[in-house]
Amino acid sequence: MNHSFTCPQCTTKVKVDTTTLSCLKCKTKFPVTNGIYQFVPDKNTETWDHYWKRVPVYDDVLDLLRKIMNLQLRRYLNKRLTSGSATLEPGGGSAYVSALLAEKGMNSYALDYTSQPLRLAQQFGSKAVLVQGDMFKMPFPDAQFDLTFNNSTLEHLPNPLDALKEMARVTKPGKYVFVGVPFTYGPLSIYKLKKSSFKGAWDGTTYDRQGLKKLFQEAGLEIVGSRTFFFRCFIGVLGKKLG
Repeated sequence: MNHSFTCPQCTTKVKVDTTTLSCLKCKTKFPVTNGIYQFVPDKNTETWDHYWKRVPVYDDVLDLLRKIMNLQLRRYLNKRLTSGSATLEPGGGSAYVSALLAEKGMNSYALDYTSQPLRLAQQFGSKAVLVQGDMFKMPFPDAQFDLTFNNSTLEHLPNPLDALKEMARVTKPGKYVFVGVPFTYGPLSIYKLKKSSFKGAWDGTTYDRQGLKKLFQEAGLEIVGSRTFFFRCFIGVLGKKLG
């Protein structure tokens, strides 16, 4: 597979080999470590490193729940894809859905800011291309992907609109952006009553349908559809990039 990356510092094409990524303009080099393309180092990631550290029984149960949820998401997203479509899951942690899409023949990429969940994805046998990078300045050219998506990500961000605009930037005109977040009127509404989860990570904001749609419209995306899923725990919106 020929990977197309751009330098997050100067947006110039990056030359890729097995051990190093090299910007053709500013000459910045980025490492490839154990198959992970690293455009940012592990820095100030202690909270999420702790979050992704495996806890016996607790994470075994979560894995089962994630599998049920992510199979639902794959079926929904697959309706907009054909074999060989390029997909990106930014801020997706260990990127379960990207692994499922790769198994179905998609050209799947997964990006996260810390390497810990990406290493987990490798342990789970993911065939997605794993990239460590900043989702606010992603190392991809404009209009590269047929689908850019994440679930349970934007609620953690203080500036979700900027992240959604960046997701739209790397999506092809006429193609799709999907976001799923905790639903204000679902079981996860309890998020608003607590400051941290079992693992100490901030659980973030809940969204209602209109609030998430408004975010998409502000990012310049046309609303295609919306749905609740996983026992109404999450609300998702599918948008199309205009142009």
